[in-house]
Amino acid sequence: MSTGPLDIVVGVCTKNCADTVAGVLKAVDRGLAQFFPAKHSMIVVSDGFSTDATQEKVQETETTTEVMFTPQTGGLGKGNGVRTILEIARDRGASAVALVDGDLTSIKTNWVHKLAGPILAGRDLVVPYYLRHHYDGVITNQIAYPLTNVLFGVGVRQPIGGEYGISARLLERLLQHELFPEKFGIDIFITLVATSEQMRIAEAVLGVKEHESTKQYADPDKLLVPMFYQVVGTLFRLINYYHDYIETVHEVPVERLGEMPDKRPGAITVDQKDLLRRFKEKYEELMGENAAFLGDLREDLDRIASRELDSYSFPLSLWVQAVYLAIDAFSASEDLKILDVLRVLWQGRFLSLVRETEAMSDKEAETYIREQLAVFEEQRSILDS
Repeated sequence: MSTGPLDIVVGVCTKNCADTVAGVLKAVDRGLAQFFPAKHSMIVVSDGFSTDATQEKVQETETTTEVMFTPQTGGLGKGNGVRTILEIARDRGASAVALVDGDLTSIKTNWVHKLAGPILAGRDLVVPYYLRHHYDGVITNQIAYPLTNVLFGVGVRQPIGGEYGISARLLERLLQHELFPEKFGIDIFITLVATSEQMRIAEAVLGVKEHESTKQYADPDKLLVPMFYQVVGTLFRLINYYHDYIETVHEVPVERLGEMPDKRPGAITVDQKDLLRRFKEKYEELMGENAAFLGDLREDLDRIASRELDSYSFPLSLWVQAVYLAIDAFSASEDLKILDVLRVLWQGRFLSLVRETEAMSDKEAETYIREQLAVFEEQRSILDS
């Protein structure tokens, strides 16, 4: 293993990625050879304690770029995997870090160039811009995207995208930050720390994103619900931490690099009856006294939860009010029961989003999702009261 300083570290977070990690490594290796042949680069696979053949697949994959496989430090969670990569990059003096997920099935050779190139040219953070099906990104579309744009003023579409380019300057700030998360909150953390610390940000068009974990969306309790708690908890803590910045926020310029290809993402199907059943069950189980912070909204929410599928509707304005009330309540106590309530409502609002967009084209649905920002802006005074 070489020991000198590095120009580029490409970090790959894995957990049970035996079926996909070889393809990711080959794409990264080709990208480094094609676009950065004169740079000293290394691929770091930070593994989250896989129980399948991930390590064997990594070791079997032939690359021209040096590959380091290491179990992540600090326990389970993607945040710990990213921290492991960032610490290795810092220790090796890397100028640029690119992060990609090990379960990607749509990664292209030029992704490395799009993520690391702008960092070497002077940016501090590159966030991805994808074309995704409107039922994918259910945490992004309903809460992370609108709050990132409206409260933090940064116009990025995928604030928890998973693929990033990170400068040495931002890397140091992230590792020093007291709120560095251990789990899925890492993506929103990277985006919002860079924004609030006034780093130089760009969006890189990566095209269509498809990854293996999307298949787990059919069972929300398996992946999406735990992710919700981790992402939204981190987001709310950052809103509180950067309260003074948010109070005086101005629009953060974000340059978009590249053009979106003419391709459609794969379709995602949603079982509306099952989603309604889950919503009703969790509403009955988790609302109760935990929902006192919702005040007068509760009566309207009770009516929504009593509806059958043919008449079901959860108005966006009601969801936005609940989000802002939850932020205020969580900032005072960090009581996870507040997130219990919000995740029930999030699932209920998602069902309404599905029904509202099911007859739309991809382009129409994307416009609809973007137009939600206006409602978040209109209701923002709730947060300030």
